[in-house]
Amino acid sequence: MTDNPKIPTIVVVLGATGDLTAQKITPALWNLYRSGSLPRMFRVVGFARRPFPDRDFAQMAAANLLKRLRPTEAEEAERFLGLFSYSQGFFERRADYLRLKKRLDEIDEGWGMCSNKLFYLAVPPRLYPDILNHLASTGLGRPCGGPDEGWTRIIVEKPFGSDLQSAKDLDVLLGELFAEDQIYRIDHYLAKEMLQNILAFRFSNDLFEPGWNRSGISEIRIRLWESLGVEGRGGFYDGVGALRDVGQNHLLQMLALTAMARPRSFSSRDVRAARQAFIESLVPFKPKEIRTGTIRGQYDGYRGIKGVASDSATETYFRVEARSSDPPWKGVKFVLESGKRLGRSLKEIEIVSRGGADRRNSLVFHVEPKEGITIKFWAKKPGRGMELQERKLGFKFRPASKAHPAEDYEKLLWDCLTDDQTLFVSSGEIQAMWRFIDPIIDGWQKGLAPLLRYKPDSSSITKAGGAAK
Repeated sequence: MTDNPKIPTIVVVLGATGDLTAQKITPALWNLYRSGSLPRMFRVVGFARRPFPDRDFAQMAAANLLKRLRPTEAEEAERFLGLFSYSQGFFERRADYLRLKKRLDEIDEGWGMCSNKLFYLAVPPRLYPDILNHLASTGLGRPCGGPDEGWTRIIVEKPFGSDLQSAKDLDVLLGELFAEDQIYRIDHYLAKEMLQNILAFRFSNDLFEPGWNRSGISEIRIRLWESLGVEGRGGFYDGVGALRDVGQNHLLQMLALTAMARPRSFSSRDVRAARQAFIESLVPFKPKEIRTGTIRGQYDGYRGIKGVASDSATETYFRVEARSSDPPWKGVKFVLESGKRLGRSLKEIEIVSRGGADRRNSLVFHVEPKEGITIKFWAKKPGRGMELQERKLGFKFRPASKAHPAEDYEKLLWDCLTDDQTLFVSSGEIQAMWRFIDPIIDGWQKGLAPLLRYKPDSSSITKAGGAAK
């Protein structure tokens, strides 16, 4: 169901022939369809420049899904694919949006009602201005008139700008053309089950929250290690780098969920305000702190990838030690680390207690590949003497096989359809994240921290005479 389950809904995917549609959006919609969560009157309309008959587009958009279907699902999948249609168009041509509008109007006429319309911008951010302006100028972005008629919403994917100024420019454009409650900015990490579990764990258990500050915590470490490189994405990645790709968004959002104050309520407004308040408390780096508080590296062989400059200074690894001006977190170190070709895939948040240097306790949220929570503590080793050893108390959220590849997007699409912006990023959060990240990138571009080298499939960033891990 949506806000009003009687109102039909159309999802329009702009950039519908790309991987995002096949890998994430279509499987997510399929799961919502199978569970009966979509309205009875529902359509998916693709928009892109390649010519496609409706049936061929449906098959292409669902190619990844169709490979995994069980025989018993074939008939249901056919009905699902029957909901797909296609409107060819170029993003820069206004006339093509008018043709798209005519297609949507025809669907509405068949239903006898002005429907909900969700426009998903599954395109590179450089195409946003043309698309947003044409959606507005042609009336596609205008909601229906009456209270019992449909809404119109816009989904935009990260990256939201490449620095603070470009993020502001994008927000100005969005604000001029659409109301804030129409805009849904996706950071799919916020929809991961274990990240949602952080808030439940913190604020539903009195055992931990009283010491969830500088009195009980010395350090918070967030790791997003990837075993894969950037093959196939060299042209895109070389203009972005690891810090912009995952640091400015995923890692800062993970940190905000871990360290934000208890929100006044768990409404989307209050949760997003609490995340923003913590991000705004992060102390921007001064030039002299760039060398001591950050590390950047590039794995050997990166410059040989297609699309990567032969003299590229783009980082494929970073480590940033952040701090907050918020009094409850004064003196606590926040370590954010991510990189490509680090030998294994590891996504976790580790909270280290304030105790003896050799016997600290820690709490680990395992985000991927295994979802769960582990508490590390000390207990007496069996035997006559009082010898201690580290033990672990673990909780496994679910077997890895129970998660499906588009789960994050299923949750986000559902929330967008039901008007819940809790897991979407606000304009204030985006600008606060860039205010923290911009000085680091500027310092790196000025050479304030050397670009170190590391061997692929290694977690050590090597330098002549030593290593930084």
